[in-house]
Parts: sequence; structure tokens; C-alpha cells
Amino acid sequence: MASAAQPALPDELLEDIFLRLDAAADLARASAACTTFHRVVSARRFLRRFRSLHPPPILGFLESDQPGPFRPADPPHRAAAASRSLARAADFSFSFVPNPTPNSWNVCDARDGRVLLYRRTGDAAAFADLVVCDPLHRRYVQLPPIPDDLALSTGARGMPDFDPFFDPDSKEEKHEDGEEDVSFGVICAVQCQHKLVTFHFSSVTGKWLALMFNRVLSLATPDMDLYRGVFKRHYAHGCFYWTMYGSSGMLMQDTREMRLSRVGIPIATRLQQKAVVEAGEGRLGLLALGACMLHLYSKALQNICSGTEEWHQDRTIPLPKLDADWRIIGAAKEYVLLEAVLQDSSQFTSFLQQSQQIPGATQYFTLDFTLDLKTFLVERLSMSNKPIGINNRAHLSTSFPAPLSFPSI
Repeated sequence: MASAAQPALPDELLEDIFLRLDAAADLARASAACTTFHRVVSARRFLRRFRSLHPPPILGFLESDQPGPFRPADPPHRAAAASRSLARAADFSFSFVPNPTPNSWNVCDARDGRVLLYRRTGDAAAFADLVVCDPLHRRYVQLPPIPDDLALSTGARGMPDFDPFFDPDSKEEKHEDGEEDVSFGVICAVQCQHKLVTFHFSSVTGKWLALMFNRVLSLATPDMDLYRGVFKRHYAHGCFYWTMYGSSGMLMQDTREMRLSRVGIPIATRLQQKAVVEAGEGRLGLLALGACMLHLYSKALQNICSGTEEWHQDRTIPLPKLDADWRIIGAAKEYVLLEAVLQDSSQFTSFLQQSQQIPGATQYFTLDFTLDLKTFLVERLSMSNKPIGINNRAHLSTSFPAPLSFPSI
């Protein structure tokens, strides 16, 4: 006698079960089990719920001022399989953007599955061309140029220190059909001798606007070529920060209160590489790189500029014991990206054995690590035979596996 067929679980119950999965990779595997699971998991309503509860995993990074390639996470990193899948499915050569000749477009930021590209069309151009693209779904939007009259009115037209990046405060928009879609914003910061000018683009309005902030202290010379690559931009608690190596302070831009302020930093960090981070509720963090260790300082947000509270050293975070030159090369949300350039390539033997790779592959000489700012876990992400350029940044790529991602443009 044949056994009776088991009753199908309702979609609502399946959704509740799938929402309890910890990793996006587990959800992707579940969606491949049967057509019913795939239908439930691939629904945009469910994916929005899952994404709101589970942050996307780090799958690798892109180097700034390069047209690629994408550096995926290597085994035994828990996201290695999803990272390799993304590398195969996406087009990180950006062959789908206009005029994709070699080295014509360069990466300047990455966020939420999108990549911001720029190119210079000639010395006479006021600013660079900008394109926002989705390499997984091969979509792009070319931004309109910053109007000449807007650039001239700020005195920032043709300035060489042109820094485009995504606006981290961009919010999701509701469409008329009730479906949520993601809009985006792009900011271009231009450092001038007596002021900081930021141009803001919104994909909702399709227009640029400009904000000008007078400097507390003017720069020493109007020759901005001397400052190219010196300013390092950071973002935390809704404000932008610019640090300069050797300086005793940093600039803070608060676009909500329309002010540009100077924030003093601990004297011990002046000659150290730094990253400005969020150090818990209501506190600003400053991560400084020491001798094979990181020092985390923090200060209350309400006392950032007043000087009524000194920076407090919260903790020291040891780094893996390697004979290497360490660098902070990027930061995004809850993670900081670190690079170790090894002085002795034989140190790779243990890492290659852990990754089940061929021990003879001695061409690798850099290791990349992530620091989780919640757990303070330092985890190896990837390895390469090419270090990041000395003045370049790297942009962490956080994304869900391809089956769980929908177009971001």
C-alpha cells in the first residue's frame, strides 16, 4: 500500500523557517533543493525581509584607480564558494559600459552591489565622467556631467583633487506600484585651499547640487597637486572625515548641520595609519595601526569638537604574527580591510597548506585580512602577488550570492 503524500507546508511557514538560516550561502543551497523552495526564496518580498535581518557577507574587494580585477575571498574563508560564484557570474571587466577600452574606466567606490567608475576625457574636462554600474546584472547608469555654471560658482572647476564616492545615506524609495527599489546618491568632494566643495547627485531627481564649507584652517599652498593622495576619506555616524598623515587633527563634514570642523586626534596616532569607525552607540572610533597591532580609541560624539573629553584608548587588537609591512587599505560599515606585505615569501607555506593549495606557489606575497568591528576578529580574506598601490584604497564588496541578488540599478 502506497504511503499517503505529505501535505505541503504553506509559503508563510517556509519563509519563517528560511529566515532563521544564519548564512546567505545556506539559503542559496536551500533554494536549489526544489522548485517550491526556489519560488519562495526568489520572491522579492521574502528577499527584502531576509536582507533586512541578515547583512550581506564580504565576498572580496576591488582596488581603486584600477579597472579590475575583483579579488575574491579564498578558502578556507566561509564565503569563498559564494565569492567564486560571484566572480564567475559578474563582469568585473565592465565590458558592458560605454567605450570599455582597456584602462579607460577606473573604480572609485563600491557599495550595495554597485560600482562607481570614472574616467578622464582630457585635460580640458572640468571633471571626470561617472558611471554607476551593477556588474552582476550588467546594468549601468551614466551620470550627467556637473554643470559648468554650478562648478564655476563654487570656484572648484578643474581642481585636480576630485574624489567621487557613493552617498552612504541614500535611502530606498517606494515606487508607484508598491515595489521597493533602491535609489542611490553620488558625492564628489573637491579640496580647495580655503574651502571644501561637495557636489551631490541624486538618482531620484537626476540633478546635481553643490555645498561649500569654509576651512577652519586654510591649506598652506593653493597648489593642490601637492595634496593629491594625501587626504584619506572616512565615514562614520553620518559624517565624513578627512585625515592627513602627520597632522594633529582631521576635518569633519556634517552635511546635516552644514558645518566643517576640525577634530583633534591623539598625539600618538599622528604618524600612524588610521581609519575612522563607529565605536558603539554615540561614540566615534579611531583605529590606529601600530607595530603588528591595532589601537582603538573612542570619544563621545557630542564632545567631538568641544575638546571637553579626551580620546579614550578602548583596546589593543593583536594582528597575526608575520614578518610583514601592515597597511589599512579600506573600511566599510562594520569591517576594516588590512593588507600584510610579507618580507619573506616562505611564510606563505602554512597559509597555502591551510587553503589546500600547492605549496610550491611561492609567487604570492601579500595577505589580506578583515577586522570585524563588532567581534574584533581578524580573519584572512585572500592572498595575492600584487599589493595595493601605496596611495590607493580598496573597496570591500558585500553582496548576497547570485541567486539571492536582484538588480541594484
